Amino acid sequence: MAAQLVTSLVGENVILQTALVLLLVFVVTSWFFKTPKNLPPGPRGWPVAGNIFSLAMGHSFKTMTEWAKTYGPVYRIQLGKETMVVLSGYDVMHEALVKRGEDFSSRPDLPVVKLVNPKRLGIITAPFGTPWKEHRKFTLMSLREFGFGKRSLEGKIMEESVALQSEIMKMGNKPFDISRMVQNAVTNVICSIVFGSRFEYNDVKFTQLMDALDRGFANNLLGQLAVFFPILRRVPGIGRGAQLIVDVTATVTAYLREEMDSHKKTFDSNDIRDLIDSYVRETKSRENDDDTTFTDEYTEIVLFDLFIAGAETTSTTLYWAFLYMILNPDIQQKVQDEIHSVLGHDKPPSTAHRAQMPYTEAVLTEVARIGTILPTSVFHAMSRDTTFHGYHIPEGTTVLPNLWSVHHDPEHFPNPGKFDPGRFLDAQGRYQRDDHVMPFGIGPRMCLGKQLAEMELFVFFTSLLQHFTFKLPEGAARPSTMGISGVTHSPKNFKLIAEPLA
Repeated sequence: MAAQLVTSLVGENVILQTALVLLLVFVVTSWFFKTPKNLPPGPRGWPVAGNIFSLAMGHSFKTMTEWAKTYGPVYRIQLGKETMVVLSGYDVMHEALVKRGEDFSSRPDLPVVKLVNPKRLGIITAPFGTPWKEHRKFTLMSLREFGFGKRSLEGKIMEESVALQSEIMKMGNKPFDISRMVQNAVTNVICSIVFGSRFEYNDVKFTQLMDALDRGFANNLLGQLAVFFPILRRVPGIGRGAQLIVDVTATVTAYLREEMDSHKKTFDSNDIRDLIDSYVRETKSRENDDDTTFTDEYTEIVLFDLFIAGAETTSTTLYWAFLYMILNPDIQQKVQDEIHSVLGHDKPPSTAHRAQMPYTEAVLTEVARIGTILPTSVFHAMSRDTTFHGYHIPEGTTVLPNLWSVHHDPEHFPNPGKFDPGRFLDAQGRYQRDDHVMPFGIGPRMCLGKQLAEMELFVFFTSLLQHFTFKLPEGAARPSTMGISGVTHSPKNFKLIAEPLA
């Protein structure tokens, strides 16, 4: 009797365990495969993880470009429980982001956003709507007051270029990595606009900020597994990706708060020194408005967005530029010949000279194309339920514009892996703009720092090549043009020698 009872209990336990396992499988399967009908097709993924492992290995944007050949220019991928739609090719991207810009111009509420900006304030990650439009418009207006897009800002960039040249001169004939120097210079331009002052390159606080940025932007998709799957944040080693993002955000935010507090104490409405002062003035003017979004909390996120975006993207583009100059000394020589024919060896460059330097302009365009520092742009999201190319894409769905598929389209850019500035010159050697090169994105969400970035790229690049020839160190191996996939697509670290020109 006792044996029968035990057998019965064991049998019931096995049945219960089996039922629980089946229930768990059903719940997980339902959770993962619960997707709306008529979404675009896409590659099969792993249960729960989706396509994250396929994209974490190597260059995800190249994998996505290949998938488009199978599934078409509009297809679906799965990262965890996040369903994302990938746009490939210029025509589809232009149709979505420009012609249908109102539909495709929100931002997704992704796990990484929940981690660093849960209220989705600011400009970069804010959803499409009135607060975003209001702060984007106000920020652009304020930046123009400080010379954004005007010649007065060139003085700040040129001042920083002189400081950068001085740092390079200190290296003598020794091989060095120019990446941190360029990052310091570009970040200082942002600091002068936002905070009203620049740093010395060896300043301790500045070094800490730059180190934090380096760590944050090096974090790749594999390192973000714990971001997409919070349960992994307790696993040793894997959880560091999420914690790294939190730590970097905290470091930059602490500095911004310190600057905001300092500006409030010294604020003078008759002397608006920088962007922080503009926001302090506007916030004070709306103190009695209960519905205002001009608060210290919102201002902090806007400043964070400008600092992060402005510091990294332009410096990474310049790093690519110097890589391709040392790999193509004949092209570098042509750029220098053009610079010296227009400016000589002493006249400082200005954006007013761009029209006189078609070859230099073509080189910078080719750098932007071949480097593609934001291969999948900044993620978009659907502002509302939309039908696109016969597929239903629900409101809030994440959209990835694959810029790499445009910049490396062999139909438009033959032999896309070759560095060839001639793509952007006509038979008479005149520069020809090409809309297929769009490093700042397109449509309503185009980068608001486009004018500043273009000005910095031209002034820094021409002023340095006006005074130096950059070469590979003698006996050094040829640096790879295979980039590293972090938050941005950047070159692997390399060293060069800067020879001063007489």
